[in-house]
Amino acid sequence: MSRTPRPRGLALIIAYKVVKAPLALSLAACLALDPGGAVQVLLALAHELSEGGALLAKLATWLELHVTVHAVTRGALLAGLDGVLTAVEALLLWHGSALGEWVVVLGLAVLVPFEALSLERHPGPLRMVVLAINVAIVAYLFRLRWREHARS
Repeated sequence: MSRTPRPRGLALIIAYKVVKAPLALSLAACLALDPGGAVQVLLALAHELSEGGALLAKLATWLELHVTVHAVTRGALLAGLDGVLTAVEALLLWHGSALGEWVVVLGLAVLVPFEALSLERHPGPLRMVVLAINVAIVAYLFRLRWREHARS
């Protein structure tokens, strides 16, 4: 049985998720297994950043004020959740599940208003790029699903 090839955009989304899932899960494991060590690494990074100019010094100050074992533990939970959800999305997309595409569309669509608000409060090129990419992925996958729905 021959299978129609995946659109290039969908293949790129799958590749991204296949790479991201183990990275997020690895980060979660590192943070969960040694939160105190993670705090020490982040504080050492803050010390190094403090000598890198005004902007990096502000980042260093923020890190010194906010990096705690509690924050690292919460970060481990979030990274683990993100890793699991990303792996599920990747598997669903890999198997050609329409549900997988809808899950990605809904997951990203929910984040778009928060990213737009973040961009409004703290404008920056990176935030603008992330927002544009997420909107493009939502539009692309929605269009793909809508076309498939119209055909059937």
